[in-house]
Amino acid sequence: MPKDYYEILGVPKDASSDEIKKAYRSLALQLHPDRNPSKEASERFKEVNEAYAVLGDPDKRKQYDAYGPAAFGQHYSQEEIFRNFDFDQIFRDMGVNFGGIGGMGPNDIFGSFFGQGPSRRRDVGQSILYKMDLTLEQIAKGTQQDITIRHVKRCDNCKGTGAEPGSKAVRCPDCSGKGQVVTTSSTFFGRMQTVTTCGRCGGKGRIYDKKCKVCNGKGGVVSTDKISVSIPAGVTEGMRLRLEGMGDYGAEGNGDLYVEVHELKHDVFTREGDDIRAEARVPFYTAVLGGRIVVPTLDGHRELTIDQGTQQGKRIVLKGAGIKRLRGGGIGDEIITVSIDIPKSITQQQKELIEKFRSSEEEGKKRFGFI
Repeated sequence: MPKDYYEILGVPKDASSDEIKKAYRSLALQLHPDRNPSKEASERFKEVNEAYAVLGDPDKRKQYDAYGPAAFGQHYSQEEIFRNFDFDQIFRDMGVNFGGIGGMGPNDIFGSFFGQGPSRRRDVGQSILYKMDLTLEQIAKGTQQDITIRHVKRCDNCKGTGAEPGSKAVRCPDCSGKGQVVTTSSTFFGRMQTVTTCGRCGGKGRIYDKKCKVCNGKGGVVSTDKISVSIPAGVTEGMRLRLEGMGDYGAEGNGDLYVEVHELKHDVFTREGDDIRAEARVPFYTAVLGGRIVVPTLDGHRELTIDQGTQQGKRIVLKGAGIKRLRGGGIGDEIITVSIDIPKSITQQQKELIEKFRSSEEEGKKRFGFI
């Protein structure tokens, strides 16, 4: 079952950021392994941190509320959920000091908390985000867009190893070949010994004696590339499309490229889900007598019949003239709202004709006893 982060923290969906922070701090201190070493507490502690990593970030919370727990879990990996989540600062605010350790990922932190030791930091490339503006016409039917991105690609000189061809591997001087660094610090709970992955060798215990001259030992070089992105019909504001492996290079796997969709404001239409709305200004004489008008659609203009006696605000539905649904098939509708167009000035002849019409109407009402 998808995780309900609000339920995990015990707060309502309309909770303020301060209420969410207060609930998180209370649970984190209560469930911390030094206070509660049980396996159940450890699992709850992980869930509480994950929930706060999302609800404590305004952008992630907005996406979570929009997608719901199930869809959010499909769009966001654990790496993305915990990105920019500063464990060190958060616990320092609660009186817990990890000694200013940097470069720790969620796995290392949870491992050190629960006595599992740090996992070796995987050399996986960073994911990157590209924001794309789309018109309503493009969203309605889907589109193919060429975009230019700057990302890290594998260095051809060293084949991604970071080593100059012909160099040899030597023991890492920072961790003495162990791949781990031990730090002891004083915390709110007493002295704590933290084992972290060595930042220099990435937990491998060995480095090369000569760095690649092209990438300076990084294994990748910055490149600007043009790629084609297929946008399906029916995407919504803020939705992210994932292009696997199109992010930055990493020796153990590339990051992903996320294309975030933003819908441009339309001059004529407003969107409501898969439906679109527009206003049709109808001359008052056409509304009275009936006739035909031309209305805009996403496919161009269409002629529309106006019935005799059409009233202000009447809704006319054009079936299948809206946006193609992202899931489930089918197409939304276009909803036309009639706005009777009354002229601000008229000629003397027009005024006389309208006066005759009014007199005729009033005479008819008198005849039948209405006035």
